[in-house]
Amino acid sequence: MDDLESLFDLETFEQGGRELFAGLQDDRDPADVQSLVIELCRIKDRLDRLHRMSSRDDTEWGRVIPVMDSDTEFVLQVGGVLREQRQTEVVYKQLMAEISRRRSEYDDGDADEEGGLSDL
Repeated sequence: MDDLESLFDLETFEQGGRELFAGLQDDRDPADVQSLVIELCRIKDRLDRLHRMSSRDDTEWGRVIPVMDSDTEFVLQVGGVLREQRQTEVVYKQLMAEISRRRSEYDDGDADEEGGLSDL
């Protein structure tokens, strides 16, 4: 656990990442799951920043532009922020699922010790 705490001390998580880290911390996690949790917290902070950018009232996320040779038709041109946010959300969900999958392997170990009857 000391290694994980020292690694966490090196991180500069924002509020969302810190809260997620506190909620996901599990002393049973091996190093590979610990690294997934840390990466998930980084992604959480990135998503929070992207959300702030996309919710501002400016052209960071997109803009409406007129269609050439038309005074009545316009096109919504979406910028890279929304695309990046959508892609990052997919990675976030995948990492969360992977952490859950790996933890279920050692969570199920407790049921084996009880004769497999604990989930009935």
